[in-house]
Amino acid sequence: MRFIILLCLVAALVLHAQEPSIETAVLIDPIAREAASETPSAPQQGLEVPPEDILESKVVYREGQKFTIQEIVPIDLPPIPAAPAPKLLTAEELVARDARIAQADPHRTLMLSCTVYDGTRTLITWNSQGVTPVQTYKAWSNVNFHHFDSLRRFKKNRTTYMLMFMVGDEDTARAAARAARAGKTYSPPIIPELPADSATSPGFQVIQGNPSPEELAPLYGLHEIYRENHSELIAEHQRLTLERAQKAAERLANPPDPKPNVIIQHWTIKPKENTNEAGGAQ
Repeated sequence: MRFIILLCLVAALVLHAQEPSIETAVLIDPIAREAASETPSAPQQGLEVPPEDILESKVVYREGQKFTIQEIVPIDLPPIPAAPAPKLLTAEELVARDARIAQADPHRTLMLSCTVYDGTRTLITWNSQGVTPVQTYKAWSNVNFHHFDSLRRFKKNRTTYMLMFMVGDEDTARAAARAARAGKTYSPPIIPELPADSATSPGFQVIQGNPSPEELAPLYGLHEIYRENHSELIAEHQRLTLERAQKAAERLANPPDPKPNVIIQHWTIKPKENTNEAGGAQ
């Protein structure tokens, strides 16, 4: 009897994680974007002050870094433009604006904390929004969430989601070896049964909390996007990984000067005289 009850619970969880969604998620931005041109930025040029306009100069060293502080002849800077006057809306315009805001599709920021185990399974952790007290949810996915590192926005059930997530990795074999060297025992996580092929059958299963359908909608959306675009997502992830490695190698080969010489130039502005209505100086 207990075995039958347990089997029913497992089946209910699987159905809960695979229930159909109302509207299929859609991409907002292209997955593959043009690589940013890495043109070296020109060094910032300081003020060109003639030597005769330098009133005082002194050098200070702080932790091996050289600072040159110069007082110079005051420089007339253009006045700061006045801020434009705010546009006053009529009552009809206010009503129309409020109607547009009320009819606009909602936007949400989706914040996820993810750990990819052995490059194949991802443990997702996220918190509820608008629920007191805050609930923490966890779910296992058969998708490597590193493949989403080019995804920024997507739409699901009229809601636009901005994706913000941190992804770490766990190699269970290395973790077990580290634990053995320390005289400890490594206990790998218990991962529920999920489809083996994430490309054709991406799915997830909630293991902690009871998130509402609205809170699960973005997870459904991510897996729907992966099912339809996994090849492009993986290719862009590989390109970005190679690009980051190349940039890291370039920085290692050509490290920037950690303590460049700094020149600080300053001058004193005297308050201008204002005349009152009688024409006298204040």
